Amino acid sequence: MPLLQPTLPTSPKQRRFWITPDGSATSLAIACAAQQHDGLLVVAARDNLRARQWEDELAVFAGDLPVLHFPDWETLPYDLFSPHPEIVSQRIATLYRLSGVRRGILIVPVSTLMQRLAPRSYITGSGLAVHQGQTLDMEAEQ
Repeated sequence: MPLLQPTLPTSPKQRRFWITPDGSATSLAIACAAQQHDGLLVVAARDNLRARQWEDELAVFAGDLPVLHFPDWETLPYDLFSPHPEIVSQRIATLYRLSGVRRGILIVPVSTLMQRLAPRSYITGSGLAVHQGQTLDMEAEQ
């Protein structure tokens, strides 16, 4: 299988395994596969560190395709403290953006793939997206 022309599964039950190349070649191969694919390409990373590395590398190779990273909570189920607010914000922002993405790359740590999520209707209907410099009319929001 050529590195820059990888074959992707054609049905949900098919799987493809790649031999790990050196350096950033894996990210280049993922970006090439995503550009050939008509949908969202999900990349399962072994941990959050590798997911962040792929996010940085894919930002270079993916061109105009969106690269989304759905991070792990980085807390254990029995921890007495909450996840960092930036992690919570990034998770919500990624879930919100996913509803509008038709093509691109989603990077998810394996441990995060096993967690339950809120329904799509809750994410898209309960959020408030405000951009820097935007004026918010509080009277209209009530």
